[in-house]
Amino acid sequence: MATLLPPSQRAVIEARVLAIARDLLRELGNTEAMSALSASADLERDLGLGSIERMELIMRLERGFGPLPENAAEATRIDDLITAVTGPSSSEADPGPVPSEAVCDPGTPAIEPALSQASPQTKGPPQARTSLFQRLFETIYGIYAATVFLVWLVVSWLVLLIMPAGRPAARMSSAALRIYFRIIGCRLTLQGAEHLDKCGAAIYVSNHTSYADVLAVMALFRTDYHFVAKSEINDMPFIGSFLRKIGHFSFERSKLRARSRQAERMEKALLQGESLFVFAEGTFTAGPGVRPFQLGAFRAAVKTGRPIVPVTLRGARQFLRDGTFLPKPSRISVIVWPPLFPSPAAGREWAEVLRLRDETRSTISRLAGEPLL
Repeated sequence: MATLLPPSQRAVIEARVLAIARDLLRELGNTEAMSALSASADLERDLGLGSIERMELIMRLERGFGPLPENAAEATRIDDLITAVTGPSSSEADPGPVPSEAVCDPGTPAIEPALSQASPQTKGPPQARTSLFQRLFETIYGIYAATVFLVWLVVSWLVLLIMPAGRPAARMSSAALRIYFRIIGCRLTLQGAEHLDKCGAAIYVSNHTSYADVLAVMALFRTDYHFVAKSEINDMPFIGSFLRKIGHFSFERSKLRARSRQAERMEKALLQGESLFVFAEGTFTAGPGVRPFQLGAFRAAVKTGRPIVPVTLRGARQFLRDGTFLPKPSRISVIVWPPLFPSPAAGREWAEVLRLRDETRSTISRLAGEPLL
């Protein structure tokens, strides 16, 4: 049975835990979250700490207090970590209201759909007719592109079933996707192809704008790599079959231990000469902007010494914006940047993780034409 600490001693430990968390937030550059830091703060929602950041926080707590219980890895609030250090408190305090999340205004979008939003009172009949015709054209195109995709998906899936796993399945999928985009009239372009395989095994890190991102990358990347995808995508009908047959990785993002095992698997693949492709934002939204990056890819790069290759996606958000079901006419570009190498300086691993993350994110944002959120 855990021994209950006097309130005064628990308060001292709580202050130390909050100080360690505050130092981590400061290093991450997340100054907005520091105002929400309290015992009741949610690690992910209020403080913006992803799985790797939470693992780093637990490691720092263990350096300060000694080994923590196994269930500390499943902590969701600062108070859970305090309890892991001190044991349960004698009374459960009211955590109070959870601080509301800061609302980030991405500003004026750099790229907007070419739809006129003017009211009839401010535009004359010619403009109104143009807008009507454009919406009608986009609707017809969307229905056509979606119908072709459904037919393509079933036919390609049936062919995939008889294909050998691994490279043959990957080559077939890439060729089939290029045919699909050609049929619907969506132009795909790849820039910086000379940086593919330039340094052997690498981690390709890209912004994430829509479900079409995966399709565009699979169509254009003629190199061996593993997507690192959420388990929800791997379990999707048809799509999951493609990912599993080709040999892409999946992880359960809600379980910290599972993500830790996935990090080890990523590092092992890199050391065996296999490349990875990661959408470091972890998700996408309808509005433009590059969201904060998760740290897993950059930590793997530092631990293995393999380079990060930034990849910028443009046009995929307009093609299939989040919350929509019908594609729109668009051109999709995939731009591959020169590799970024981690510094081998000993004792600076954490600083290198943050440097690679910030430099990669800034590089991708510049050519994407979207702001950093």
